[in-house]
Amino acid sequence: MSADLIEMVVRRSVFQPRHQFAQLATDHVPFDSLTGTGRFESKALRSASGGGTVGVVGPRGAGKSSLIAHVCGSLPDTHTALRVPVSGADDPASVGVMGAVALSQALNDLEMEDRHRREIELARADDRIVMEDPGKVGGTLGGGPIPAAVHAELGSLREEVRTESRAVDRLAGLERLIAILRSRGRQPVFVLEDTEAAIGGSSPELAERFLSGPVHSFINELDAAFLIAIQDVFTSTQAFRDLAGAFALVRLPGLAEVEVVPALMRIVERRLSQHGAPTVSADQLLSSDALQALAALYDESGGNLRETLAALQSACEYAYESEADIVSGGRVRAAAGDWRERNRS
Repeated sequence: MSADLIEMVVRRSVFQPRHQFAQLATDHVPFDSLTGTGRFESKALRSASGGGTVGVVGPRGAGKSSLIAHVCGSLPDTHTALRVPVSGADDPASVGVMGAVALSQALNDLEMEDRHRREIELARADDRIVMEDPGKVGGTLGGGPIPAAVHAELGSLREEVRTESRAVDRLAGLERLIAILRSRGRQPVFVLEDTEAAIGGSSPELAERFLSGPVHSFINELDAAFLIAIQDVFTSTQAFRDLAGAFALVRLPGLAEVEVVPALMRIVERRLSQHGAPTVSADQLLSSDALQALAALYDESGGNLRETLAALQSACEYAYESEADIVSGGRVRAAAGDWRERNRS
């Protein structure tokens, strides 16, 4: 069984980091559940649902985007999550650039949803077409369906963006978008979760300008909720301190707040279940010393869950190559050594 399990993990890349936003929500094991508190997903969901701004703070790879994806998937039907691709902006520190990116992406997302609705309506009218779940037409990241009237009202705004007649004031365009959604009973939630990829951990000056520019303008000038990922290394900046009072801060748990081995076991079992092994426990794949070695790597990496799972994938590949029937601590430590080499280079 264990050898077959290792082969499945290797062939399906079960623990390889996944980057698509929808996949993050599926993979996420809530920190509320891991810690037995309501200080994480529940707090973020309450604030975003109430129109507030949520700053999700944590180290690189700790699960900020996964938490935000989970919250988006839990939004009430009255809300619509709209992603702002920060990493796609030429200058993420520019208010004008980020306003244009936010507006264009929101219009594209809503237009895609309208096409999705039409496809479902056609499918319902054609008895030969069977939809797997015709009721699921929610916002692109979460919430309920957009009223059809919204798409008609957005037509002129979309045309203005296309012809660049509103390019001089993108925040005004966003204000109009928000007003249209609200007039139809929809509450927009803007999502800035890829900030790590956009500003990284090596450019505090860019992070400072991003926080003091677009983020400051968005949350102070737009009547909408926001979910924003912020690396903890930037919480010492003046720009963050200036904004702190406007955030409902959700700090990912420190290592001392989580029983690491049981938490890792649950995360491993969640991934295995998603790939067709719902009744398999983590200790059927990993020896007890492998779990301890994995926990040590998690600790050494400063709580970088992404890197920890990537090392586990490598350890499973080593075990598969040697035809082992369980992943040993030695193989996890070898994978951890590879992780250290990558981070030194």
